[in-house]
Amino acid sequence: MENGLEQTLAPCWEALLRGRRFKFLPLQPLRPEMLGFFAKVRSMDIQKPLYKDLIEVDSIPPLPATAATLLMMVADPDVEIEALALVIERDPPLSARLLGIANSAFYAPPTPVMTIKEAIVRVLGLHMVRNMAFGMALAGGLSTSSCPRFDLTHYWVMALGTADLASGMARAATLPEPPDADAAYLVGLLHNLGELLLVHLRPTEMDEALRRLAADPDSSLIEHEREIIGIDHWAAGAFLTRHWQLPPIVGASIERFDDDSEPRDGKQIIHLVRAARCWLAGVVAGHPGALQVAGVDEAYCEQRSTDFFDRYDALRVLARSMG
Repeated sequence: MENGLEQTLAPCWEALLRGRRFKFLPLQPLRPEMLGFFAKVRSMDIQKPLYKDLIEVDSIPPLPATAATLLMMVADPDVEIEALALVIERDPPLSARLLGIANSAFYAPPTPVMTIKEAIVRVLGLHMVRNMAFGMALAGGLSTSSCPRFDLTHYWVMALGTADLASGMARAATLPEPPDADAAYLVGLLHNLGELLLVHLRPTEMDEALRRLAADPDSSLIEHEREIIGIDHWAAGAFLTRHWQLPPIVGASIERFDDDSEPRDGKQIIHLVRAARCWLAGVVAGHPGALQVAGVDEAYCEQRSTDFFDRYDALRVLARSMG
């Protein structure tokens, strides 16, 4: 890390942390991973409005109250079912969406699920409900209504589908030290969070990036974002996870999602999430290939891909209900 960059950014960050608009952030020095983020985008046009906004965090909403409570539960391995259900039930819109998910054809419960506790015990499980509720609460603070070309259904297809596939492959991993399935689910669910942030902050510019992608499907949305906005949604997502102080594995994974390099921690998780997203993208595009992932049981991959493909229409219906 160059001393000039650190000396330039550290006073700015300290000043921001002391500002009254940012009371939801604890006072602390600029962390190494934040410096790493700024170093990554240093070559981008820092005069562009979005980069300035990201540094000043003027337009980024604070962590939603429900998400802040759930964040503490995400870090608590001993969280109790009753406590989690109570937090979710205090947020009626979130509660309704989770019940809709639990009763969806994608999960196909034998009888209707009427309460959050039933959703936890009978259908989804404690950790999945906790992570899913957390992801939805985060996304709820970011508006997409001003970007007509942004497909929120597609966003949730990729988020929910990637999370489901990655966590399943983590459980079927044949590695000596298999990755944590719950962490894989959370990273998969939040891996494209940066898209929501860019659409929230710069809807007009993102609409143009999506227009260019639609006009040339072989082009890269990442490149369009960098050219028009000055930053891509991977870097934006990594920034947001650290701004909101989410579990470090999430930011580390998102930051390197489009890189060949691997983060030192959680490299197996990013490997699985990338593979899940890549295969799912093929399903969405109408040309699914074989699901073959190094370190994951081949028979499981074959069975899982068949089962998932059979449930894909149900996933789209579920994703559409999330809008």
